[in-house]
Amino acid sequence: MAKATARSRAFRPLAEFLRARAAEGLIPGAVAAAGVRGDVVYHAAHGHRALLPRRERMTLSTIFDLASLTKVMATAPVLVEHAARGALSLLDPVERHLPETAGTEAGRIPLHRLLTHTAGFVPDNPVADYGGTKRALFKAIAREPLLYPPGSRFEYSDVGYVLAQGVAERRLKQGLSELADELVFQPLRFKDTRFGVRVRDRGRTAPTERVKGRFLRGVVHDPRARTQSLEGVAGHAGVFGTALEVARFCEMILKRGMWGKKRVLSEDTIRAMTTDQCEGNLGVRRGFGFDIDSPYSAPRGAVFSRSSFGHSGWTGTSLWIDPEMDAYLVLLTNAIHPDGHKDLKAFRAEAATLAARAMRR
Repeated sequence: MAKATARSRAFRPLAEFLRARAAEGLIPGAVAAAGVRGDVVYHAAHGHRALLPRRERMTLSTIFDLASLTKVMATAPVLVEHAARGALSLLDPVERHLPETAGTEAGRIPLHRLLTHTAGFVPDNPVADYGGTKRALFKAIAREPLLYPPGSRFEYSDVGYVLAQGVAERRLKQGLSELADELVFQPLRFKDTRFGVRVRDRGRTAPTERVKGRFLRGVVHDPRARTQSLEGVAGHAGVFGTALEVARFCEMILKRGMWGKKRVLSEDTIRAMTTDQCEGNLGVRRGFGFDIDSPYSAPRGAVFSRSSFGHSGWTGTSLWIDPEMDAYLVLLTNAIHPDGHKDLKAFRAEAATLAARAMRR
């Protein structure tokens, strides 16, 4: 009991910070989960999960639209793990698996560049490209001119992860939802983390923005992921989940792919995802999926080590993992509710700093 009380005191600055940001309207509310040396040492809900059309208190079991956490929890693990197993090579050009891109600049890009955002794609291609089949989508992407020569620059892009999804699905002959479920979600015994939300769970799902007069709730926020070609399952967005289950994923990463006595991902996959895979002097460090050091590294804060890594999502979600401290922080918010996107860099950095200080005590 004394140990638990001491931990609660250590996390009091984080709790006060989250309550204050909710009170001032930066976020409706948040659920945070922090772990160190194999134990969840903090798990708390603050503020509200919905402000409109009526207020609802945030709960520990709230399900969030995880947005771009999809990249590191689903798409990258699927592609990298199956490459480690020999089903494909990350040196393969895109056109080897997606003939719709053959003979184009996009088709010649090696798969590994899709995962580090160094392929040269625009951040997002036009929503209109997503109105038909996936084959039509891949052809449309291939027609788009690249922003820069592949490998010469870092530019965060959802487009590469859409193609990564296409490669995985075409090569492995299953949808990304099924692939992620079999590889990651089932072995980790997730009950709430999946692409989409079951009808019975929509009531405890945090809403995002208003679209066509109604708040999205249990429907992916990303407008491209919602289209006819992707139907809520996208390489860059679409996974929903709870803080405690995202924490379980972080713990598996810290344990080098193990959960209990079961191996979920190979050590080679963990190493490739969490260490710098960018070639040349690009001024950033990215693994095959995880961000290590880039303009998007605010969730590191001031205390987590320089070898730590993580990711964030547009809706207001983030996770950050530090192997040196054997610790992680999961911070889930629906900051875009009710009225749109906010700059969360300072918020994420301060929350991470407070959490890391608490875990060091």
